[in-house]
This record gives sequence, C-alpha cells and structure tokens, in this order.
Amino acid sequence: MATGKLKSFTLAELLVVMIITAIVVGMAFSVLRIVQKQIHAIQTNFEKTSTLALFEQKLWQDFNEPHTIIYNADKQNLVMISEIDTIVYSFQEKTTMRNRDTIKLKITPGKIFFKGKEIKSGPVDAITILAETELPDYQIFVSKKNDITFFMNQEDGF
Repeated sequence: MATGKLKSFTLAELLVVMIITAIVVGMAFSVLRIVQKQIHAIQTNFEKTSTLALFEQKLWQDFNEPHTIIYNADKQNLVMISEIDTIVYSFQEKTTMRNRDTIKLKITPGKIFFKGKEIKSGPVDAITILAETELPDYQIFVSKKNDITFFMNQEDGF
C-alpha cells in the first residue's frame, strides 16, 4: 500500500490568515465609524440650516405684517403688536421662543435700528439677528417700511 500525503495548511499559515482577516475587519469598522460620524455631522448641519431658514422666513413674514415692533434690551425680546395679535420673540441663552414655539438654537439680536439709526431699545424697523454659534458667519437682516400710519399712531410724534 502506498501512503499518500494529505494536502493541508500548516498552523502557521492559518494563524497568518486569521491575523490578516482581523486587521481587514478592524479597518472596515474604523472606516464605518468615520463615515457614521460624517453623516451625523452633515445631518446636524442640515437640521440647523433648515431651522434657521424657517426662522428667517417667519421673522420676515412677521416683520412685514402691519405690526408695531418694539425691542426690549433688558428682557431680550422683540414684541410685535397689531390689532389682531401680538407676537413675542424671546432670545434666551440656548433657545429662542416665538410665542410658544421653541427654536432649539442660540440666536441673538445684533444691531437694532429705527429710522436708519442704531438704538438699544424701543421702536424697531430693522434688526440684525446673529446665529454664529450655530453656523459660522450666519446673520439675518430684516427690515420693514414704515408708512405714514405708523408715524401718525406714534404717541411721541416721531
């Protein structure tokens, strides 16, 4: 009887294959983790951008309704009063409120203007809103045109 040799892998060869497989799988998981972080960052940035765009749109809409707009620097709020309703924007440390709606972003009022001059408090016809802590260099500027009715209704006779 002839004895034949069985073809097989040695223990050393199997160990090398297992080590290479472990390295490849480890690298794949590392790449997957990096991709997940990037997707999360993109998603968060998109949510912030969308929220700020909606905030800007609503602020423009509110600003250009027939409201009397007053800014109170002590309370950090913007009050818009009309015959139909009153809208209050309240700028807080980590959130901004529009009446009862909460915007979970840090938005702060920048410069406040009335008749082209910067003011600290009082009647407003233009405002710069800053959201730079959320998105770099993100600013909103809104303004309204004051008609003769506005000036006639002013008690101070501006």
